[in-house]
Formats: sequence, C-alpha cells, structure tokens
Amino acid sequence: MEHRHRRTSITTLLLVCLLLHLHLGSVKADCSLTDDDFNSDPALQTMTFDMGYGPQEFRAYVQPDVSTFYQEPPGSKTPMKPLHVGWAAKFINMSPRPVRLFWDPRNGGQGSPITVLRPFESGGTASFPSHEFYVTPYDDEDTILHRWSISPPQAVYYYDPITVPNDEEATQTNLDNLTPDEFEGYRRHVDNRDFGRHYFNFTGREYLSMYPRNAPSHKLWRADFFGQEHWVTTRETHFVEMPNEEELSPIDPKMGRKRVLREDEPRLLHQYRTQEPYLNMTLKVLSCAPRAFEISNFLSPTEVDHIMYLTTGMKLHRSTTAGSESGTKRDQTRNTRTSLNTWVYREKDQIIDTIYRRAADLLRIDEALMRPRSKEEFPRMGTSGSIAEALQLVHYDVGQEYTAHHDFGYDGMFENPKQPQRFATLLLYLNEPEEGGETEFPRWVNAETRNGLKVQPEIGKAVLFYSQLGDGNMDDWSHHAALPVKVGEKWLMNLWVWDPVYHS
Repeated sequence: MEHRHRRTSITTLLLVCLLLHLHLGSVKADCSLTDDDFNSDPALQTMTFDMGYGPQEFRAYVQPDVSTFYQEPPGSKTPMKPLHVGWAAKFINMSPRPVRLFWDPRNGGQGSPITVLRPFESGGTASFPSHEFYVTPYDDEDTILHRWSISPPQAVYYYDPITVPNDEEATQTNLDNLTPDEFEGYRRHVDNRDFGRHYFNFTGREYLSMYPRNAPSHKLWRADFFGQEHWVTTRETHFVEMPNEEELSPIDPKMGRKRVLREDEPRLLHQYRTQEPYLNMTLKVLSCAPRAFEISNFLSPTEVDHIMYLTTGMKLHRSTTAGSESGTKRDQTRNTRTSLNTWVYREKDQIIDTIYRRAADLLRIDEALMRPRSKEEFPRMGTSGSIAEALQLVHYDVGQEYTAHHDFGYDGMFENPKQPQRFATLLLYLNEPEEGGETEFPRWVNAETRNGLKVQPEIGKAVLFYSQLGDGNMDDWSHHAALPVKVGEKWLMNLWVWDPVYHS
C-alpha cells in the first residue's frame, strides 16, 4: 500500500548531519525533530471544563481527521469500521471494601475470576460488546453486588454503592458512615467520573487514566501521516563480530554513574563493531492511531545470534498474563497467551547493555533512566530504579498466539499519584516464521480496510508503539495481538518502558 507524501530526503538529511559532525570533529546522537517539534503536537487541544471548582483547562488529545493521515484535506476520507470489535474495559471500585471482579460466561457456569478490586482501586481487561462482568464481596463469591454489560463506546464502569439514585437521605447516610480518608477517596472518584464525562464529550474517547494524571514526561514521536519518516543517530553501532566469551561479562548494577559514556568515548567492545562512527535508525510510520513505527535493522545479525545463544540453558516457561492472579478458589488456566518466555536483564553483558543504550537513543530518553542509578543521577525521579523492564524473550511454536490485548494496566491508579504505566513497547524480531506470526493492530484508524494492520516479522527489525497518548491518557487503540504461527516458529523480544517511573 503506497501513500503520497512530501518530505525532505532522509538521505539528504543524513548527509547534512554527517557533514556537521565531521566539521565539529565529534559524533553526537541526534534526530530529525527538535524539542519544539516534539512539544507542538497539533493533536493536543485546550479543553475548558468546570467540575464545580471554577473553570479549568486541560490539554487533551483529539484524534486528527483520518484524511490527514493521507495528507488529504480534512473530511475528504471516512474512517473504516474495524472488523475487530474488542474494547478496553476498566472497572472502578468506589467503595471502602475490597470486591472480586468476574467475567460471566452466561452459560450457567461459574464466573471466570479477573482480579480483586481493592478499596477505591481499579482493574480491567480487553473485552467485547455484550460481555458481562460482575463483582462480589471479597469473602463471598456467590453474592453478586453489581453487574455490567459491555457497551462501547463506554469503557469505564463504576461500582458505586455510596450514591443511591433518587434517594438523597440514603446517600447522605452512606457518606456519613465513611471515615475522612474514605470520604476523600470517594470524592476523588466522583471528580474523576465527572472529568471523564467532560473528556469524552470533548475527545470522543473514554478517560482510562485517573484524573489528574500528568502528560508523559518522555517524548513521543510524531505520527502525522502514513509513511512519514524520522531519523535518529546513535553512537551505539552494530556488533558485526562476536567477542570472545571471556570478554563478555556481567555488568555490576551498582556502578551507577560510572556506566556513563561520554560522546567522544569509545563504546563497549568497540573493536567488534562496525567502524562507522554512528548508526542511523529510521522510524517509518505504520499507523497514526495508534502511533506505531517500524525500524529496519535495529539489531545486527551478530546481535540476533547472540540473543538466541543466550537462550541456551535458560529454562523457558509458560507466559503469564498481567493481572491474571486473583487469589480465588476458582482460579483457572487462561488461554489468551500460549507462548513461552524468559527474561534477559540489561546487566547480562555488554551486547545486551548496548541494545538498551540504542533503544534509549531511539526513544530520546537518557540511558541512565533505563538502569539502576547513583543518588545524584536524576534525583527528581524520587527513585533510583530503571524505567525499563528486563527484555522479555518470547518463543511461539505452531498454533501459539497472544490474542488482542493492551500493554497498560489499571491497578494502582488511586494509591499512587504518579500513576506509573507502560509508556512504550519496542518489539525486536529475531527470526522470520515461514507463515503467520504477524503482529497485528486490529483497530488501527484508516480509510481503506476494515482488516487489522499486520506487521511481518523480519530478522533484526523493531516495531515501536505507544500505550499512552500525549495528554497522559491510555491509548485504547494500542490494542495489539501476536497472530498464530502457521508454519515454523517465532522468536522476539519485548522491551517495555514506563512513564513516569517503573512500578512492578
């Protein structure tokens, strides 16, 4: 599928960049966008609202007209309705008592446990229209307190036993029975629900975060039109030869700022890398909503071989689905994910460390944020922990898949004011299945097809997409799936980066 777009030649931009670097006598990581370009997202618009405290303003994400994704005048194209009708479903417990959340199979059988909703906390899952859920007391799974039927575009559902419809006296009695802390928790959710109505009326989207949540502290690459390209240079060039085993060694995570490499300083094991002073990474827009990009040759064949070698002796185990442990007597095996996986930490060796540094440059994030830090490094973060998870190595055999899901979660939004969430996902493909195994974005916004956007695995290629919007809301459109492998097998790695901090 080809899209017409006008852009300055990437080759020309790189030539100019190289000449500048040669003139300056050093190579510095650079990119095709300025800070102003990152900060001037036209999709962010000022929303004015009043929740009873006087007029307020909020910079909200408003999805651009689909015509602009083709560089056509607004209104000239119509978005296609996707065949996939899945949807986010978030459930909020507005009571001071924990409750259990279940999915109802509606066949007379027992409900499937989803999670425990702690007082004033939330939980959720990817769901479909007409699916039904219910909550029970924590210690009584047979008494149903409230029931919902999923009805898009609604994605946020409230369990509110405090407000009694059409009965102010009963409502006041319930409020009087709350402790001061419980009343404050309830009030925050009332405000959040009110803000959600204003947000939906302004943007057409549900607010999946909890108001107020700050906009992302990290940069988001622009995805203005299909085929748009950005470039990034990095000193973290490709390994083209495998170092001797005795030269590869674990890195002490306590080194902190001693791991910082100056721009003019040789890279780790530089003698085994390409002799080019920098590596160019080109991001090509695959989807504008959600924002998804492909980066060819992010990994070299040598790096891919090394990652595959690391699996030797690592016991692979069945993948878990986030939020699947409910601690109930009716826990059961869930079949949304059937792959196998293990974890590889940045400190494993110098090659894995290089991949993290390269990813940091791609994301325009200081590499120090993606490792344990010394106290003097980024003290404003309030933590010395990495915002990046360990690399998750995943293997899919024939027939194995991961059905459509989101990488963000819902738990902890109330108790943690920072509301830490997965911000960006970087998929690194390690092989090419003979057939199947594509990464699919089933709800991508476009004007040509109702089918999902399928990304074919290619050795060394990376795919970047964001789970958050520019206003701090979660992106429901970031729904994605690993389609079943039909012939062969599939190997890849996931790198998840959080904003503003990592919370396990």
